Amino acid sequence: MTLPLLDDVKLDGFPVEQLYPGWAPLNRAPVADDFSVVVFTEASTSRQACWWLEGENYRASHVLALDPSLRKRLLTAMDPVFWPLASGVLGSPLPDQTGPSCDSLPEIAVNELAGSWLEGYAPHTLLLPSGHADSGEALPCPNGRKIGANRITALLAAQRGNGPLIVSSPFTALPLLAQITFETGPLSVSRFQEADTVFYLIWNNVLPALRPSFYYPDAPLLISDDPGGAMIPGMILSWYARHPEHAALIREARPFRAEDFGVGQASGLRPKPSDENSPPPPAAPAPSPLPVEQPASATPPHASRQGLKSRLKSLFGRL
Repeated sequence: MTLPLLDDVKLDGFPVEQLYPGWAPLNRAPVADDFSVVVFTEASTSRQACWWLEGENYRASHVLALDPSLRKRLLTAMDPVFWPLASGVLGSPLPDQTGPSCDSLPEIAVNELAGSWLEGYAPHTLLLPSGHADSGEALPCPNGRKIGANRITALLAAQRGNGPLIVSSPFTALPLLAQITFETGPLSVSRFQEADTVFYLIWNNVLPALRPSFYYPDAPLLISDDPGGAMIPGMILSWYARHPEHAALIREARPFRAEDFGVGQASGLRPKPSDENSPPPPAAPAPSPLPVEQPASATPPHASRQGLKSRLKSLFGRL
């Protein structure tokens, strides 16, 4: 007797009549050409796994385990989905037009496809542990750009809170507001854009003690202590492929404004002084939208906007 969703599937030429205990097929979906995927789930743990099929024949339990010729054909068939995303929104400003999505495919299947596809698109991504990147010195990127001294240290000290996520640019030290933040698997991903430059900060919700990972696709550079750090770029690409609404979310995102700096918003970006060196708190200070030193005299009402930017840059430059 065959199993639901596996009626016509052949494993080594025979019908599938039994699975490992506790596992059951969850869904089956066409992918591209004559490839399809079956997703299984384990009842006791909610773990998932894939079978990749060519026609009615089982070929592998992971995209990377496919015969090289089959893998190449499958991944090439995914070019119309992944290529516009990888050359566009992943590491550049959002293009005017977006390509097709694969929001009908299971998440685990798209994760496997995206990670495998991106290995061919950006095979030389430089992966560094944070200790090799936050020495305080300027960091040259593989694409020739340079991240300023102490900028990576400041980025990796960023802390999430209830308010907007604000960091200083690793290239100009100006404050940036996260455009979008999304969840994919155990990761919380925040996208930042400054002019034509896009980068990400990624937190692993399962490993909260880890510092965030930094991903700069155009370099391509990934700074991460996450045990699964090498999978981060593919998981971000997968999220874009499964969520076509990302385009509208990014277009609607607003840039950083001075009022985003409520009281305490900069505290997570500064090194915390030790208790014994901390002065006593002042009595009932008036809240200020910008945590900068007040001048001796009031700022004239006609102060230029450039002056505000200079003060903000000075603030972040001291981090």
